[in-house]
Amino acid sequence: MSRQPGSRGGWSRPARRELLLLAVIVGVYLLMALWLIAAGAPLGHDESVYALRSRQMHLGGTSAWYWNDYRAPGLPLILQVTWLISGTEPFLRLTVWCFGAAGVVLVWMLGRLLFDTATGLIAAAGLALTAPWLATSVMVWPDIPGAVLGLAAVTIVLVATGPIRTSWWIVAAAPVASAAVLLRYGALFPMGIGVLAVIVWKRDIVRRSVPQYAVAVGATVAAGLAVLFIPAVTGATTSPVSSMRALQADNALPLTQGIRDYAEQAGFILGGYAGLLLVAGLALGALYARHDEIRRSAWLFVLAWMGATALLLAIILHGEYRYLSPVYPVVWLIAGWGLAETLRRLPREPALVIGLVLAVLAPINAATHTSSETDLLEERFGDLRAVSRVIDTESGYEDCGVITSYIPQVAWYTECVARRFEPSPVLTSPFFARSQADYLLLVTGGKRQPEGDALDAYLELVDDVFAESGDPNGGNLEYAVVYELDE
Repeated sequence: MSRQPGSRGGWSRPARRELLLLAVIVGVYLLMALWLIAAGAPLGHDESVYALRSRQMHLGGTSAWYWNDYRAPGLPLILQVTWLISGTEPFLRLTVWCFGAAGVVLVWMLGRLLFDTATGLIAAAGLALTAPWLATSVMVWPDIPGAVLGLAAVTIVLVATGPIRTSWWIVAAAPVASAAVLLRYGALFPMGIGVLAVIVWKRDIVRRSVPQYAVAVGATVAAGLAVLFIPAVTGATTSPVSSMRALQADNALPLTQGIRDYAEQAGFILGGYAGLLLVAGLALGALYARHDEIRRSAWLFVLAWMGATALLLAIILHGEYRYLSPVYPVVWLIAGWGLAETLRRLPREPALVIGLVLAVLAPINAATHTSSETDLLEERFGDLRAVSRVIDTESGYEDCGVITSYIPQVAWYTECVARRFEPSPVLTSPFFARSQADYLLLVTGGKRQPEGDALDAYLELVDDVFAESGDPNGGNLEYAVVYELDE
């Protein structure tokens, strides 16, 4: 993997072989995603929320009871395109994967722009094989789409900042950044860090391009603030900022909670060949940067961008691996350079052997490692999906109601209206009219199940008001029990 002329820290026209290798990387990434999607893990809680909102938008109507104003509407809007083909889970997940593939291509572009062609290809392959990125890209979550559009906005700013002055097409970053915020409100923070890193790194050029930067940054900030503070922009009843503040107040966590959470998830985040290569690439890159003045500046720029983004996300959010989606592409840029430099220092034959072994084993390892997450979802929600589909069949697609502690999943799979159990007013609620509330679905073993006095009231209601319908275990399912309302 030798450097190509013109690829040292700048853009050159990709060779046909390079494009072919990129196509192979994206193709392998697609095969791994299809394998995970084919496993058919049930939709999780948040996945069901976004899927339900997309279905409601497709059928028409206003925002429903399950939708909170702290959720960005961008993903359900994009999924409307999916509904033109099919609104089933595989197609919804494949739509999100398309953004993940775009992120892989963006990393390739940034790698060859900042370092060289080998770095771009290795970084793209590493990102595609990273278990958290792969897992998140096959879930109906807005994290990957928001992260990729945010990365695209930073890429526009970086490319527009030329060697002498900044091009006016830097303003194209504003609509891309706005779309990222509509997809995920939190995308504004990693984008802001990325743009700030570019400004500091290219400060001499930025000083000569103040008007361009003022217009681009001003338009982006104005659009972002409009999305976050004006309810009409997102169709919310209150501003997303107000809703997120209320959520944060209800779920206050220590500042270090996210860091502790990510430390506990290190086995998944850094597991597999991709995780080992990532750590090795970071260490090797730090070593090479000491002796490579040409690359040191770019390496420090990306390192600062990555470190500040990871730290901020760990502080402002509790730790879920999907929240680190903006970090994975950036960290692979510097790790990819460290690995590329190592391969250049090896004799041709060992480098070729290592490359062939990784090309064969790494995708298998990545898909297998990632499947642990889908297995977990299957274990937690498989029975819930099965018993919900029983209700769906029994209801005959007519109007029906379900009382449950897993509202979004049950609503998605039963196509019924689902309501959370409330122990005191539940018997007098109009929702319990026989034509609207037909089922009580109790699911044990989950964080959203009633506990303590609420669970006692739940079970007492079952004993006093409901009659068991058929098998009390819902077909011997371990996690679910279905009760039908008395006639």
